[in-house]
Amino acid sequence: MYTSERELIRWFETAFIEKIPFLKLEKIEYPHSKNENVPDLILIATHASRRYHFCIEVKRAGYPQYIRSAIAVLEQFRKNNPHCYPIVVVPRIGEQGKMICDEHNVGYIDAVGNAKIVSGSIFIEKECSNDKTVPHFIKNEAYGQSIFSPKATRITKYILSEPEKRLFQKDIVAKTGLSKGMVSRIVKRMIDAGYVVEKEHGVLLSNFDDLLSAWVDASAKRRQAQKRYYAWTRNPQELMHRISEKLEQKNVQYAFTQEAGASLVAPFSTFEIVSLYIESLGKFPAASLAAEDAKKGFNIVLSEPVDTDIFRQAREINNQKVVDDLQLYLDLMKNPLRGEKQAAHLLSVVRKKLQ
Repeated sequence: MYTSERELIRWFETAFIEKIPFLKLEKIEYPHSKNENVPDLILIATHASRRYHFCIEVKRAGYPQYIRSAIAVLEQFRKNNPHCYPIVVVPRIGEQGKMICDEHNVGYIDAVGNAKIVSGSIFIEKECSNDKTVPHFIKNEAYGQSIFSPKATRITKYILSEPEKRLFQKDIVAKTGLSKGMVSRIVKRMIDAGYVVEKEHGVLLSNFDDLLSAWVDASAKRRQAQKRYYAWTRNPQELMHRISEKLEQKNVQYAFTQEAGASLVAPFSTFEIVSLYIESLGKFPAASLAAEDAKKGFNIVLSEPVDTDIFRQAREINNQKVVDDLQLYLDLMKNPLRGEKQAAHLLSVVRKKLQ
């Protein structure tokens, strides 16, 4: 999401008090200065006989790099104005953006409805679903040109796999199989968003965690075709062996993921559900595996990938196909109740490989 800073400021002028109705607004100041370290607004309000000063920096988009830039302005301003509570305002803030604000003790408000303000006796924290209606002036990026559209994420994964390397567009084209035009468009958008920086005719990753978090955040909202089954088995490992054997016999592309995939990559705690990508849900040999459709009590979860490149990047471990480490991390993070701990461990393994 993005908009003009001027329109976002207009929206914020009324939205701030709407979000905190117990505050009594005294005035809004608009500092005019050639100094770049002056915030867009100074808002003064009272509550319970106490006066509050808020310094506000508005950014046209909620990419992590924009948020870091806003925080730099606010922190510089607070050196001489320690009584001011800093707030970042963006069209939509992602999970990484929230983490960055928390690390710097900076509040945030976005047009979707997310907000966090901790100042004096004020404590507000609100999270909203991404399908909530937003003001009409907030624009969505064209899906086909999105940095994190299904095919475009091949670029993200390649850049994350080479975090210290200067990459040229011809290399990205060769590694991802995407057209020169698409690579050029997506790389330009990644530069604009601050995920990568231009360096000597190539690009270099700006911040590993920023890009990884944004990719996870965007992918979590994407729906996939899925089907669930139950098949009797002594243990999940035996079930994985039976499934991979049948799919290999029928020449069906597949790759294990989530806890099942993680069990092939590194030792983890026990698991019960076998999750895997398959080229087509209709090609799953349910009858030969004595597997029955199950909405509850299932132990097999099939997913059709949004991009079949998952199969090209899969590797073989113990004669079984498993997704690459970055995809495995993403899929574990999609189900934090089961996979967050495993994902954190896996990410540490990935980082060691990349060092």
